[in-house]
Amino acid sequence: MTLDKLSFVSLEPAKGRFRGSLSVEAVLASEGDPEAVLRKATSIYERCLDTIRPILAEIEAARSSPRLVSARAVWRVGDSVFQLRDELEALGLQLDGVYRHLCRDLGVKRKWLEKAIILRRYLPDVALIPQSLNWGRCEKGTRRVAQRLSQGLSAD
Repeated sequence: MTLDKLSFVSLEPAKGRFRGSLSVEAVLASEGDPEAVLRKATSIYERCLDTIRPILAEIEAARSSPRLVSARAVWRVGDSVFQLRDELEALGLQLDGVYRHLCRDLGVKRKWLEKAIILRRYLPDVALIPQSLNWGRCEKGTRRVAQRLSQGLSAD
């Protein structure tokens, strides 16, 4: 794949794994073996899901107990999506409908996933989030809270 323009890759569930597909244009523009690129993209995507699922289980456990959901846990979900994007870009690819793919395969709501990504976008380092900060304090006004934290201010 050339790095001038990212090609879209789509990944569909198939027998417990994922099957990747590229446009004909992307296959024709490919300098290497498109099948090998698709295998790498599929592996990257599956690894991302394997990273996010335990975090989601941790978040769900916190929701069903008196504990509060950690803002850092939600940030880690967003960070995993950033890593997915970066690794696919290194192959000259981008996920066609990232929210659709991840919501389908992780069983999360789009709005929640968008907020997790916003939190990560405005806070590039998890250390900027206080250990004690719960997600409920960030969920409404996520960008505003993240910007305040990145400036070293409190979440309020």
